[in-house]
Amino acid sequence: MIVNRAFYREIVQTGFVVTAVFVVLYVVITLVSLLAKAAAGKLPADVIFALLGLQTVKNLSVILPLAMFVGILMTLSRWYRDSEMTVLAACGIGLMHFLRPAWVIAGVFAIIVGLVSFYFAPLATSVIAKIRAENTDAARAGILPGEFQRSKKDGAIFYVEDVDADGALRNIFAHSPQLGRLGVVVAQSGYHYTDPRTGEHYLVLEHGKRYEGVPGRADYRILSYQTYAMRIESPAQQTRTIGLDETSSRELWDSDDPVHRAEWQWRLAKPLALIILAPLALVFAYTDARRGRFANLFTAMLLYFLYANLLGFAHALLKQGRVSVDFGLWWVHGLMALLAAYLLWRRAYHRPLLPGGLRA
Repeated sequence: MIVNRAFYREIVQTGFVVTAVFVVLYVVITLVSLLAKAAAGKLPADVIFALLGLQTVKNLSVILPLAMFVGILMTLSRWYRDSEMTVLAACGIGLMHFLRPAWVIAGVFAIIVGLVSFYFAPLATSVIAKIRAENTDAARAGILPGEFQRSKKDGAIFYVEDVDADGALRNIFAHSPQLGRLGVVVAQSGYHYTDPRTGEHYLVLEHGKRYEGVPGRADYRILSYQTYAMRIESPAQQTRTIGLDETSSRELWDSDDPVHRAEWQWRLAKPLALIILAPLALVFAYTDARRGRFANLFTAMLLYFLYANLLGFAHALLKQGRVSVDFGLWWVHGLMALLAAYLLWRRAYHRPLLPGGLRA
């Protein structure tokens, strides 16, 4: 049908634009956060874009449902505003006609969101955790800016004031014994080096001085140097525990643990919510020229975030064991499905959405 094809085409175009806008906003915000961590020395610069891509994939299951919801709202709102819905109604094509096409669109989005939620998001989360564990300075060499650190082997103490985005160390202080003599070493800059043959970690200092001995005694010395290598203790390898959001969906399904079942329902909630959001978008796409185009859009967004927050609240109750697994998140979906069916029925028959004759 020509109307359905026009509906699909415009929804896809609008949804693509909205998704692109949301993704760009998320990428910019996340990139700023990652760059700040890299500047503080908490992350090496060479993993920033890998983490950015993985985190974007991980959060597509949140971005896509909102993009679909806004896409349907904007498309039908324009049709109402340009009187196209009025013309269609005069031809016998009412609002209920668009329920099936809206569910088709929602079903396509639900498949994509389901793949992300059940497979790609846990995989991306696992890779992100591994990258962070392997590439943070604390894991690679035990060097943390702004903290005094002590080697357990020889008692050496060193301090790094700051770490640049490229990994260069700034304003370094070290106190260590050498040939039985205590010394204090200071340097303007330096870097971390790992011997590829032995795997030993070194703190390489540049353009500094070593103060050796006891001040006031004849054997007290001040030495200037261009490069000074100081061996530091390799960080202890720690066993990384797999987080709940990294666990595969198959393991969650096979487990009888209520916490695992709660996580599985949480992943299912994202694609399932799309089927309920589609009729809600049809309801609130209605535009009354006398009241303006943004009143219903604002109400629709409030209802969307209410739905999302109720799911988060129910998920927290489920993880804490305060709600049974059988009850789970289903009560939120059921409540919103009943509300969507009721509002769509009233909208289709041109009745006020709210009691007392108030029209939304």
